[in-house]
Amino acid sequence: MTDTLTITLPVYNRTEYIRKALDSAVNQTVRCRILLIDNHSPHEDFKNIVESYHDPLMKYVKTDETVHQDENFNNCIRYCETPFLTILHDDDMLHCQYVEFAQQILASYKNIGGFAVRCHVGEKEWEGINQKTTLTKDIKKVNKAFHYFEILSPFPGVMFRKELGLKLEGFNVPMHPIADIDFWKRLTDISKILMVKQDLAYYRISPNQSTNRLIFDMINKAYVYRLNLIKNSRHNNFISRLTLEKLRLNNIEYFEQTYPDVNYSTEIVNKEKLIKAKKLLKNRWIFRFLNWYQRWLSYSAP
Repeated sequence: MTDTLTITLPVYNRTEYIRKALDSAVNQTVRCRILLIDNHSPHEDFKNIVESYHDPLMKYVKTDETVHQDENFNNCIRYCETPFLTILHDDDMLHCQYVEFAQQILASYKNIGGFAVRCHVGEKEWEGINQKTTLTKDIKKVNKAFHYFEILSPFPGVMFRKELGLKLEGFNVPMHPIADIDFWKRLTDISKILMVKQDLAYYRISPNQSTNRLIFDMINKAYVYRLNLIKNSRHNNFISRLTLEKLRLNNIEYFEQTYPDVNYSTEIVNKEKLIKAKKLLKNRWIFRFLNWYQRWLSYSAP
C-alpha cells in the first residue's frame, strides 16, 4: 500500500500524544506512507520526533506560515503523494489492521471515492486498538440522505481519493467547526462512499478542550445545516425532521453527560421544545420506526 495510501497527520504546537498517533500508523499489519504536516509550529519538536523513527516511509513537512486548522487539513490533501489518504488527528489512533482492511476494500470494491469506518470515542484509550480481527461483511453504500442525520466518521475513520479532495477544493474554512460534515457530504455527492460498520479507529475526547462556544456551534450549526439539506430535498417531511430532532437530542444529552460544567444557552436547549420531543420519542414504536427510517434513507447495497 506504499504507493496507494498515506496516513496524514496535521499538527500544530502540542506534542502530548503524537508518538501514540505515529506508533499506530507505523505499527500497521500492512505498511503505507506516513506524512506529518507541521502547521508552522514555534519549535522543532515534530521534526525531531519524525527523525527519531528512522522510517523511510515517514515524511515531515513544515508549512511556511500558520493557517487555520481546516486549511491545514487541506495541506494534507495537497502534500499527499498517493491516490488515497486519511487524516489522523495528532491525539487519535488507528486500529492496527486499518491499512490491511483498506487494501481488502479497495480490491473488492472498484471505483469508489473512499470509505468510512466507525470510531471508538472516549477519554480512555481503546483497548482493542491492537487486537487482531477480521473485516466485517457489514459494508453499505452511503446515500446522500445519510447526511441529513449523521457524520460519516470523525477524521481518522475516513479514507478518500486525493483527486476528489482537490476537485472539491478541500474543507471550507468558514464552515468551522462543521467543515468536515460539509466536506463528507460533498464527497458523497460526487462519488461512491462506503460505510464499514466496524470500529477501526480511536477518537480521543478531552473535556478540558471544550468551550461553550464550540459546543453551541457543533450542535446548532450541524442542526441548521442538516435541516436545510432536508428542506431542499424530496424527503422534506415531518418524519425526516423528527428523526433529525431525535439525533439532536442525543447530541445534547451526550454533551450534558460529557461536559457537566458547561452552561447551555436557550439557543441550544429550548426546554419546552425538549420536553415535547422527549415525550413523543418515549413511545418505543415511534422510536423504532424513526431508527428504521433513518437506516432506510441512509444506506443501500454496495
